[in-house]
Amino acid sequence: MSVLKESFFFRLINKLDISGNSKLFQELQSCLPLRILNSSFGAVQNLFGEMSDKSLIISNLSNISFFLVAILLISLMFADSSTIGMLAGIAILAFIACLALRKGSKQGTNPLDVPILLYIMLLFLSVAFSSLLFPAVKGFSKYVIYLSSYVVFFNIHKDKPKRAYYIVGIIATTVFIEALIAIHQNLIGVEELAGWQDTSNVNPEQIMTRVFGTLQPLNPNLFGGYLVAGFPCVIGAFFLSIIRKMPRLSIISLFAVGATLLAIIFTGSRGAYLGLAAILVAVMAISGHVIWHNFNDKTWLKRIWTYLIIIGVLGVIAVIIASPTLQHRILSIFAFREDSSNSFRMNVYISSFNMFLDNWLIGIGPGNEVFRLIYGHYMITAFDALSAYNIFLETAIECGIFGLFAFLWLITAIFLKGAKVVMSDENLMKKILISTCAVGILGMIVHGMVDTVFFRPQLQFIFWMYVAMLGAYLPKAE
Repeated sequence: MSVLKESFFFRLINKLDISGNSKLFQELQSCLPLRILNSSFGAVQNLFGEMSDKSLIISNLSNISFFLVAILLISLMFADSSTIGMLAGIAILAFIACLALRKGSKQGTNPLDVPILLYIMLLFLSVAFSSLLFPAVKGFSKYVIYLSSYVVFFNIHKDKPKRAYYIVGIIATTVFIEALIAIHQNLIGVEELAGWQDTSNVNPEQIMTRVFGTLQPLNPNLFGGYLVAGFPCVIGAFFLSIIRKMPRLSIISLFAVGATLLAIIFTGSRGAYLGLAAILVAVMAISGHVIWHNFNDKTWLKRIWTYLIIIGVLGVIAVIIASPTLQHRILSIFAFREDSSNSFRMNVYISSFNMFLDNWLIGIGPGNEVFRLIYGHYMITAFDALSAYNIFLETAIECGIFGLFAFLWLITAIFLKGAKVVMSDENLMKKILISTCAVGILGMIVHGMVDTVFFRPQLQFIFWMYVAMLGAYLPKAE
Protein backbone atom coordinates (compact mmCIF):
# COMPACT_ATOMS: atom_id res chain seq x y z
CA MET A 1 0.00 0.00 0.00
CA SER A 2 2.85 2.41 0.84
CA VAL A 3 4.39 1.75 -2.60
CA LEU A 4 1.05 2.60 -4.22
CA LYS A 5 0.76 5.83 -2.26
CA GLU A 6 4.26 6.85 -3.36
CA SER A 7 3.56 6.14 -7.04
CA PHE A 8 3.43 8.98 -9.58
CA PHE A 9 -0.20 8.23 -10.47
CA PHE A 10 -1.37 8.34 -6.85
CA ARG A 11 0.52 11.57 -6.17
CA LEU A 12 -0.93 13.12 -9.34
CA ILE A 13 -4.49 12.18 -8.36
CA ASN A 14 -3.87 13.57 -4.89
CA LYS A 15 -2.70 16.86 -6.39
CA LEU A 16 -5.86 17.13 -8.50
CA ASP A 17 -7.99 16.83 -5.37
CA ILE A 18 -7.96 20.42 -4.11
CA SER A 19 -8.57 20.69 -0.38
CA GLY A 20 -9.83 23.67 1.56
CA ASN A 21 -6.29 24.15 2.90
CA SER A 22 -4.50 24.00 -0.46
CA LYS A 23 -2.39 26.93 -1.60
CA LEU A 24 -4.39 27.34 -4.81
CA PHE A 25 -7.67 27.65 -2.94
CA GLN A 26 -6.20 30.00 -0.35
CA GLU A 27 -4.92 32.24 -3.14
CA LEU A 28 -8.36 32.21 -4.78
CA GLN A 29 -10.01 33.26 -1.52
CA SER A 30 -7.61 36.16 -1.06
CA CYS A 31 -7.30 37.20 -4.71
CA LEU A 32 -7.68 40.90 -5.50
CA PRO A 33 -10.75 40.64 -7.83
CA LEU A 34 -12.76 38.75 -5.19
CA ARG A 35 -11.76 41.21 -2.46
CA ILE A 36 -12.71 44.16 -4.69
CA LEU A 37 -16.04 42.48 -5.53
CA ASN A 38 -16.97 41.84 -1.91
CA SER A 39 -15.75 45.29 -0.85
CA SER A 40 -17.91 46.89 -3.53
CA PHE A 41 -20.95 44.94 -2.42
CA GLY A 42 -20.16 45.85 1.18
CA ALA A 43 -20.06 49.55 0.29
CA VAL A 44 -23.43 49.33 -1.45
CA GLN A 45 -24.87 47.43 1.54
CA ASN A 46 -23.72 50.21 3.87
CA LEU A 47 -25.22 52.81 1.54
CA PHE A 48 -28.62 51.13 1.69
CA GLY A 49 -28.18 49.93 5.28
CA GLU A 50 -31.26 51.56 6.77
CA MET A 51 -33.45 50.53 3.85
CA SER A 52 -32.28 46.90 3.98
CA ASP A 53 -33.08 46.74 7.71
CA LYS A 54 -36.67 47.84 7.14
CA SER A 55 -37.45 46.30 3.75
CA LEU A 56 -39.19 42.93 3.83
CA ILE A 57 -38.22 42.27 0.21
CA ILE A 58 -34.50 42.97 0.72
CA SER A 59 -34.33 40.86 3.88
CA ASN A 60 -35.88 37.95 1.93
CA LEU A 61 -33.85 38.28 -1.29
CA SER A 62 -32.06 35.00 -0.57
CA ASN A 63 -35.42 33.21 -0.26
CA ILE A 64 -36.62 34.94 -3.43
CA SER A 65 -33.50 33.73 -5.27
CA PHE A 66 -34.17 30.19 -4.06
CA PHE A 67 -37.80 30.41 -5.21
CA LEU A 68 -36.68 31.61 -8.66
CA VAL A 69 -34.20 28.74 -8.89
CA ALA A 70 -37.01 26.30 -8.04
CA ILE A 71 -39.12 27.83 -10.84
CA LEU A 72 -36.14 27.45 -13.20
CA LEU A 73 -35.79 23.74 -12.39
CA ILE A 74 -39.51 23.14 -12.88
CA SER A 75 -39.46 25.00 -16.21
CA LEU A 76 -36.93 22.52 -17.60
CA MET A 77 -39.88 20.14 -18.10
CA PHE A 78 -41.65 22.19 -20.75
CA ALA A 79 -39.99 25.54 -21.55
CA ASP A 80 -37.86 26.24 -24.61
CA SER A 81 -34.22 27.31 -24.38
CA SER A 82 -34.99 31.04 -24.60
CA THR A 83 -37.51 30.91 -21.75
CA ILE A 84 -35.18 28.83 -19.60
CA GLY A 85 -32.37 31.32 -20.25
CA MET A 86 -34.64 34.22 -19.33
CA LEU A 87 -35.65 32.58 -16.04
CA ALA A 88 -31.99 31.91 -15.27
CA GLY A 89 -31.23 35.56 -15.98
CA ILE A 90 -33.94 36.69 -13.55
CA ALA A 91 -32.56 34.39 -10.83
CA ILE A 92 -29.05 35.78 -11.44
CA LEU A 93 -30.29 39.38 -11.18
CA ALA A 94 -32.12 38.57 -7.94
CA PHE A 95 -28.93 37.08 -6.53
CA ILE A 96 -26.89 40.15 -7.53
CA ALA A 97 -29.49 42.31 -5.78
CA CYS A 98 -29.14 40.08 -2.72
CA LEU A 99 -25.36 40.53 -2.69
CA ALA A 100 -25.65 44.28 -3.19
CA LEU A 101 -28.46 45.07 -0.75
CA ARG A 102 -28.64 42.44 1.99
CA LYS A 103 -26.29 43.17 4.89
CA GLY A 104 -23.53 40.64 5.41
CA SER A 105 -23.93 38.98 2.00
CA LYS A 106 -20.64 37.96 0.37
CA GLN A 107 -19.62 35.97 -2.67
CA GLY A 108 -18.43 32.64 -1.32
CA THR A 109 -15.89 30.24 -2.78
CA ASN A 110 -15.13 26.53 -2.56
CA PRO A 111 -12.25 24.32 -3.74
CA LEU A 112 -14.09 23.31 -6.93
CA ASP A 113 -13.96 26.95 -8.04
CA VAL A 114 -10.26 26.58 -8.91
CA PRO A 115 -10.71 24.27 -11.95
CA ILE A 116 -13.97 26.06 -12.84
CA LEU A 117 -12.20 29.43 -12.93
CA LEU A 118 -9.41 27.96 -15.06
CA TYR A 119 -12.03 26.46 -17.39
CA ILE A 120 -13.89 29.76 -17.90
CA MET A 121 -10.60 31.63 -18.46
CA LEU A 122 -9.59 29.16 -21.17
CA LEU A 123 -13.03 29.45 -22.76
CA PHE A 124 -12.59 33.22 -22.86
CA LEU A 125 -9.15 32.78 -24.43
CA SER A 126 -10.63 30.54 -27.13
CA VAL A 127 -13.21 33.25 -27.89
CA ALA A 128 -10.54 35.96 -28.12
CA PHE A 129 -8.54 34.00 -30.69
CA SER A 130 -11.48 32.43 -32.55
CA SER A 131 -11.62 32.95 -36.32
CA LEU A 132 -15.41 33.29 -35.91
CA LEU A 133 -15.56 35.94 -33.21
CA PHE A 134 -19.27 36.81 -33.14
CA PRO A 135 -20.60 33.22 -33.17
CA ALA A 136 -17.98 32.40 -30.49
CA VAL A 137 -19.16 35.31 -28.33
CA LYS A 138 -22.72 34.03 -28.71
CA GLY A 139 -21.64 30.54 -27.62
CA PHE A 140 -19.61 31.98 -24.74
CA SER A 141 -22.65 33.93 -23.50
CA LYS A 142 -24.41 30.61 -22.84
CA TYR A 143 -21.51 29.46 -20.69
CA VAL A 144 -21.65 32.76 -18.82
CA ILE A 145 -25.31 32.08 -18.00
CA TYR A 146 -24.58 28.50 -16.89
CA LEU A 147 -21.60 29.46 -14.74
CA SER A 148 -23.38 32.51 -13.28
CA SER A 149 -26.23 30.16 -12.39
CA TYR A 150 -23.69 27.89 -10.70
CA VAL A 151 -22.62 30.86 -8.54
CA VAL A 152 -26.27 31.48 -7.62
CA PHE A 153 -26.86 27.79 -6.87
CA PHE A 154 -23.77 27.60 -4.66
CA ASN A 155 -24.65 30.69 -2.65
CA ILE A 156 -28.28 29.72 -2.00
CA HIS A 157 -27.00 26.43 -0.55
CA LYS A 158 -24.20 28.14 1.37
CA ASP A 159 -26.73 30.43 3.07
CA LYS A 160 -29.05 27.58 4.09
CA PRO A 161 -27.62 24.07 3.54
CA LYS A 162 -30.99 22.37 4.15
CA ARG A 163 -32.19 23.82 0.84
CA ALA A 164 -30.29 21.01 -0.89
CA TYR A 165 -32.92 18.52 0.28
CA TYR A 166 -35.67 20.66 -1.25
CA ILE A 167 -33.73 20.81 -4.52
CA VAL A 168 -33.39 17.02 -4.55
CA GLY A 169 -37.15 16.81 -3.92
CA ILE A 170 -37.97 19.25 -6.74
CA ILE A 171 -35.80 17.43 -9.29
CA ALA A 172 -37.13 14.03 -8.14
CA THR A 173 -40.74 15.24 -8.43
CA THR A 174 -40.32 16.71 -11.92
CA VAL A 175 -38.56 13.56 -13.11
CA PHE A 176 -41.34 11.41 -11.63
CA ILE A 177 -43.99 13.46 -13.44
CA GLU A 178 -42.08 13.14 -16.72
CA ALA A 179 -41.72 9.40 -16.12
CA LEU A 180 -45.50 9.03 -15.76
CA ILE A 181 -45.98 11.02 -18.98
CA ALA A 182 -43.48 8.72 -20.71
CA ILE A 183 -45.31 5.60 -19.54
CA HIS A 184 -48.56 7.08 -20.87
CA GLN A 185 -46.91 7.83 -24.22
CA ASN A 186 -45.67 4.27 -24.42
CA LEU A 187 -49.11 2.83 -23.61
CA ILE A 188 -50.86 4.86 -26.32
CA GLY A 189 -48.06 4.13 -28.80
CA VAL A 190 -47.01 7.70 -29.56
CA GLU A 191 -45.67 8.18 -33.09
CA GLU A 192 -42.13 9.29 -33.85
CA LEU A 193 -41.71 12.90 -34.96
CA ALA A 194 -38.48 12.10 -36.84
CA GLY A 195 -36.30 9.16 -37.89
CA TRP A 196 -35.04 8.36 -34.41
CA GLN A 197 -33.97 4.78 -35.08
CA ASP A 198 -32.55 2.71 -37.90
CA THR A 199 -35.44 0.52 -39.11
CA SER A 200 -33.63 -0.94 -42.12
CA ASN A 201 -33.31 -4.72 -41.94
CA VAL A 202 -35.38 -4.76 -38.74
CA ASN A 203 -38.44 -6.92 -38.11
CA PRO A 204 -41.58 -4.90 -37.26
CA GLU A 205 -41.76 -6.46 -33.77
CA GLN A 206 -38.25 -5.13 -33.06
CA ILE A 207 -39.15 -1.49 -33.74
CA MET A 208 -39.47 0.42 -30.46
CA THR A 209 -42.01 3.09 -29.58
CA ARG A 210 -39.68 5.84 -28.37
CA VAL A 211 -41.14 8.29 -25.85
CA PHE A 212 -40.04 11.92 -25.60
CA GLY A 213 -41.95 13.48 -22.68
CA THR A 214 -42.63 17.22 -22.76
CA LEU A 215 -39.07 18.61 -22.93
CA GLN A 216 -38.39 21.08 -25.74
CA PRO A 217 -37.40 20.23 -28.39
CA LEU A 218 -39.21 16.89 -28.43
CA ASN A 219 -36.46 14.31 -28.70
CA PRO A 220 -36.08 10.91 -26.97
CA ASN A 221 -32.30 11.27 -26.55
CA LEU A 222 -32.71 14.63 -24.80
CA PHE A 223 -35.52 13.17 -22.71
CA GLY A 224 -33.40 10.15 -21.82
CA GLY A 225 -30.55 12.45 -20.82
CA TYR A 226 -32.87 14.45 -18.57
CA LEU A 227 -34.21 11.31 -16.88
CA VAL A 228 -30.68 9.97 -16.36
CA ALA A 229 -29.58 13.32 -14.89
CA GLY A 230 -32.50 13.39 -12.45
CA PHE A 231 -32.73 9.67 -11.64
CA PRO A 232 -30.14 9.84 -8.80
CA CYS A 233 -32.36 12.45 -7.11
CA VAL A 234 -35.25 9.98 -7.23
CA ILE A 235 -33.03 7.30 -5.69
CA GLY A 236 -31.65 9.82 -3.19
CA ALA A 237 -35.18 10.86 -2.19
CA PHE A 238 -36.00 7.19 -1.53
CA PHE A 239 -32.99 6.68 0.76
CA LEU A 240 -33.51 10.01 2.53
CA SER A 241 -37.15 9.15 3.25
CA ILE A 242 -36.05 5.81 4.73
CA ILE A 243 -33.42 7.47 6.95
CA ARG A 244 -35.98 10.04 8.10
CA LYS A 245 -38.48 7.22 8.77
CA MET A 246 -41.19 8.56 6.43
CA PRO A 247 -42.95 5.36 5.25
CA ARG A 248 -45.50 7.02 2.92
CA LEU A 249 -42.85 9.06 1.15
CA SER A 250 -40.64 5.95 0.96
CA ILE A 251 -43.39 4.06 -0.89
CA ILE A 252 -44.00 6.96 -3.28
CA SER A 253 -40.25 7.33 -3.88
CA LEU A 254 -39.87 3.61 -4.55
CA PHE A 255 -42.73 3.81 -7.05
CA ALA A 256 -40.98 6.81 -8.65
CA VAL A 257 -37.75 4.81 -8.95
CA GLY A 258 -39.58 2.04 -10.83
CA ALA A 259 -41.45 4.52 -13.05
CA THR A 260 -38.24 6.36 -13.96
CA LEU A 261 -36.48 3.09 -14.78
CA LEU A 262 -39.32 2.19 -17.16
CA ALA A 263 -39.32 5.67 -18.69
CA ILE A 264 -35.59 5.52 -19.44
CA ILE A 265 -36.08 2.14 -21.11
CA PHE A 266 -39.00 3.49 -23.16
CA THR A 267 -36.89 6.37 -24.52
CA GLY A 268 -34.87 3.87 -26.54
CA SER A 269 -31.85 6.12 -25.99
CA ARG A 270 -28.81 3.88 -25.99
CA GLY A 271 -26.70 6.64 -24.45
CA ALA A 272 -29.26 6.86 -21.65
CA TYR A 273 -28.99 3.09 -21.19
CA LEU A 274 -25.23 3.44 -20.70
CA GLY A 275 -25.75 6.30 -18.26
CA LEU A 276 -28.36 4.26 -16.39
CA ALA A 277 -25.99 1.28 -16.17
CA ALA A 278 -23.28 3.53 -14.71
CA ILE A 279 -25.73 4.93 -12.14
CA LEU A 280 -26.95 1.50 -11.05
CA VAL A 281 -23.40 0.15 -10.67
CA ALA A 282 -22.40 3.25 -8.66
CA VAL A 283 -25.47 3.01 -6.41
CA MET A 284 -24.80 -0.69 -5.87
CA ALA A 285 -21.16 -0.02 -4.93
CA ILE A 286 -21.92 2.96 -2.65
CA SER A 287 -24.82 1.27 -0.86
CA GLY A 288 -22.72 -1.87 -0.37
CA HIS A 289 -19.87 0.14 1.12
CA VAL A 290 -22.21 2.04 3.46
CA ILE A 291 -23.94 -1.15 4.63
CA TRP A 292 -20.67 -3.00 5.28
CA HIS A 293 -19.08 -0.04 7.11
CA ASN A 294 -21.93 1.91 8.74
CA PHE A 295 -24.14 -1.11 9.49
CA ASN A 296 -21.57 -3.88 9.79
CA ASP A 297 -23.49 -5.53 12.63
CA LYS A 298 -26.74 -5.69 10.61
CA THR A 299 -26.42 -9.14 9.01
CA TRP A 300 -30.01 -9.04 7.76
CA LEU A 301 -29.29 -5.79 5.88
CA LYS A 302 -26.29 -7.36 4.14
CA ARG A 303 -28.46 -10.30 3.09
CA ILE A 304 -31.16 -8.00 1.72
CA TRP A 305 -28.54 -6.06 -0.26
CA THR A 306 -27.09 -9.28 -1.69
CA TYR A 307 -30.53 -10.66 -2.62
CA LEU A 308 -31.53 -7.37 -4.23
CA ILE A 309 -28.38 -7.35 -6.38
CA ILE A 310 -28.97 -10.93 -7.51
CA ILE A 311 -32.68 -10.33 -8.19
CA GLY A 312 -31.86 -7.08 -10.00
CA VAL A 313 -29.28 -8.67 -12.31
CA LEU A 314 -31.55 -11.64 -13.07
CA GLY A 315 -34.48 -9.28 -13.61
CA VAL A 316 -32.54 -7.18 -16.14
CA ILE A 317 -31.48 -10.30 -18.03
CA ALA A 318 -35.07 -11.63 -18.04
CA VAL A 319 -36.53 -8.33 -19.31
CA ILE A 320 -33.98 -8.14 -22.13
CA ILE A 321 -34.60 -11.74 -23.18
CA ALA A 322 -38.40 -11.30 -23.01
CA SER A 323 -38.46 -8.09 -25.08
CA PRO A 324 -37.29 -8.37 -28.73
CA THR A 325 -37.45 -4.58 -29.14
CA LEU A 326 -35.26 -3.89 -26.11
CA GLN A 327 -32.95 -6.76 -27.02
CA HIS A 328 -32.44 -5.35 -30.52
CA ARG A 329 -31.95 -1.83 -29.19
CA ILE A 330 -29.24 -2.88 -26.71
CA LEU A 331 -27.46 -5.20 -29.15
CA SER A 332 -27.34 -2.37 -31.70
CA ILE A 333 -24.93 -0.56 -29.35
CA PHE A 334 -22.32 -3.17 -30.29
CA ALA A 335 -23.22 -3.28 -34.01
CA PHE A 336 -20.64 -0.58 -34.82
CA ARG A 337 -20.75 0.24 -38.56
CA GLU A 338 -23.70 -2.07 -39.19
CA ASP A 339 -26.01 0.40 -37.44
CA SER A 340 -26.49 3.69 -39.32
CA SER A 341 -26.59 5.79 -36.13
CA ASN A 342 -23.35 4.23 -34.87
CA SER A 343 -21.73 4.69 -38.27
CA PHE A 344 -22.79 8.35 -38.32
CA ARG A 345 -21.21 8.94 -34.92
CA MET A 346 -17.98 7.24 -35.95
CA ASN A 347 -17.73 9.50 -38.98
CA VAL A 348 -18.36 12.54 -36.79
CA TYR A 349 -15.70 11.36 -34.31
CA ILE A 350 -13.11 11.05 -37.10
CA SER A 351 -13.90 14.50 -38.52
CA SER A 352 -14.07 16.09 -35.08
CA PHE A 353 -10.74 14.61 -34.04
CA ASN A 354 -9.16 16.08 -37.16
CA MET A 355 -10.64 19.45 -36.14
CA PHE A 356 -9.04 19.09 -32.74
CA LEU A 357 -5.63 18.21 -34.21
CA ASP A 358 -5.67 21.43 -36.24
CA ASN A 359 -6.84 23.53 -33.26
CA TRP A 360 -5.36 21.66 -30.32
CA LEU A 361 -3.86 24.60 -28.44
CA ILE A 362 -6.74 27.03 -27.79
CA GLY A 363 -9.61 25.51 -29.76
CA ILE A 364 -12.06 27.06 -32.21
CA GLY A 365 -14.29 28.84 -29.68
CA PRO A 366 -17.44 27.74 -27.83
CA GLY A 367 -20.90 27.09 -29.23
CA ASN A 368 -22.57 24.79 -31.75
CA GLU A 369 -22.69 27.57 -34.37
CA VAL A 370 -18.88 27.85 -34.41
CA PHE A 371 -18.64 24.06 -34.54
CA ARG A 372 -21.07 23.78 -37.46
CA LEU A 373 -19.33 26.45 -39.54
CA ILE A 374 -15.86 24.94 -39.10
CA TYR A 375 -16.99 21.31 -39.16
CA GLY A 376 -18.04 21.76 -42.80
CA HIS A 377 -14.36 21.88 -43.79
CA TYR A 378 -13.68 18.51 -42.15
CA MET A 379 -16.88 16.51 -42.46
CA ILE A 380 -17.24 13.35 -44.47
CA THR A 381 -19.74 14.02 -47.26
CA ALA A 382 -23.41 13.76 -46.18
CA PHE A 383 -22.50 13.52 -42.49
CA ASP A 384 -23.24 17.02 -41.16
CA ALA A 385 -23.32 17.53 -37.38
CA LEU A 386 -23.89 20.25 -34.77
CA SER A 387 -21.63 18.68 -32.16
CA ALA A 388 -18.84 16.14 -31.69
CA TYR A 389 -21.16 13.62 -29.94
CA ASN A 390 -18.65 13.34 -27.10
CA ILE A 391 -18.31 15.88 -24.30
CA PHE A 392 -14.55 15.46 -23.92
CA LEU A 393 -13.89 15.76 -27.65
CA GLU A 394 -16.30 18.70 -27.84
CA THR A 395 -14.54 20.46 -24.95
CA ALA A 396 -11.12 19.89 -26.53
CA ILE A 397 -12.36 21.31 -29.85
CA GLU A 398 -13.94 24.36 -28.20
CA CYS A 399 -11.12 25.44 -25.88
CA GLY A 400 -8.12 23.26 -26.68
CA ILE A 401 -6.12 20.72 -24.76
CA PHE A 402 -5.77 22.93 -21.69
CA GLY A 403 -9.53 23.54 -21.58
CA LEU A 404 -10.04 19.79 -21.69
CA PHE A 405 -7.55 19.42 -18.83
CA ALA A 406 -9.46 21.99 -16.75
CA PHE A 407 -12.76 20.18 -17.34
CA LEU A 408 -11.22 16.79 -16.54
CA TRP A 409 -9.69 18.31 -13.42
CA LEU A 410 -13.13 19.44 -12.27
CA ILE A 411 -14.71 16.03 -12.92
CA THR A 412 -11.80 14.19 -11.24
CA ALA A 413 -11.98 16.46 -8.18
CA ILE A 414 -15.73 15.86 -7.91
CA PHE A 415 -15.40 12.08 -7.94
CA LEU A 416 -12.41 12.08 -5.57
CA LYS A 417 -14.18 14.29 -3.06
CA GLY A 418 -17.39 12.29 -3.38
CA ALA A 419 -15.50 9.03 -2.77
CA LYS A 420 -13.74 10.50 0.28
CA VAL A 421 -17.06 11.52 1.82
CA VAL A 422 -18.61 8.10 1.20
CA MET A 423 -15.63 6.43 2.88
CA SER A 424 -15.52 8.93 5.75
CA ASP A 425 -17.38 9.06 9.08
CA GLU A 426 -19.78 11.76 7.89
CA ASN A 427 -23.44 11.36 8.82
CA LEU A 428 -25.59 9.25 6.53
CA MET A 429 -27.78 12.13 5.33
CA LYS A 430 -24.77 14.01 4.01
CA LYS A 431 -23.38 10.86 2.39
CA ILE A 432 -26.66 10.32 0.54
CA LEU A 433 -26.81 13.94 -0.61
CA ILE A 434 -23.24 14.05 -1.90
CA SER A 435 -23.56 10.59 -3.48
CA THR A 436 -26.71 11.77 -5.26
CA CYS A 437 -24.80 14.66 -6.84
CA ALA A 438 -21.69 12.64 -7.75
CA VAL A 439 -23.70 9.75 -9.22
CA GLY A 440 -25.86 12.20 -11.17
CA ILE A 441 -22.75 13.74 -12.72
CA LEU A 442 -21.40 10.25 -13.48
CA GLY A 443 -24.57 9.29 -15.36
CA MET A 444 -24.52 12.53 -17.36
CA ILE A 445 -20.83 12.12 -18.25
CA VAL A 446 -21.28 8.53 -19.45
CA HIS A 447 -24.32 9.46 -21.55
CA GLY A 448 -22.51 12.53 -22.86
CA MET A 449 -19.65 10.43 -24.19
CA VAL A 450 -21.89 9.18 -27.02
CA ASP A 451 -24.44 11.97 -27.49
CA THR A 452 -24.91 15.74 -27.79
CA VAL A 453 -27.53 16.31 -25.07
CA PHE A 454 -25.09 17.25 -22.28
CA PHE A 455 -24.84 20.77 -23.68
CA ARG A 456 -28.60 21.34 -23.73
CA PRO A 457 -29.87 23.75 -21.01
CA GLN A 458 -32.08 21.08 -19.42
CA LEU A 459 -28.97 19.07 -18.53
CA GLN A 460 -26.52 21.93 -18.04
CA PHE A 461 -28.55 23.52 -15.25
CA ILE A 462 -28.89 20.19 -13.44
CA PHE A 463 -25.17 19.51 -13.89
CA TRP A 464 -24.14 22.87 -12.41
CA MET A 465 -26.70 22.44 -9.64
CA TYR A 466 -25.00 19.17 -8.67
CA VAL A 467 -21.56 20.84 -8.76
CA ALA A 468 -22.86 23.74 -6.63
CA MET A 469 -24.41 21.40 -4.05
CA LEU A 470 -21.17 19.46 -3.81
CA GLY A 471 -19.20 22.68 -3.45
CA ALA A 472 -21.50 23.96 -0.71
CA TYR A 473 -21.20 20.76 1.33
CA LEU A 474 -17.67 19.52 0.66
CA PRO A 475 -15.63 22.12 2.60
CA LYS A 476 -17.31 20.92 5.80
CA ALA A 477 -17.31 17.31 4.70
CA GLU A 478 -13.61 16.99 3.93
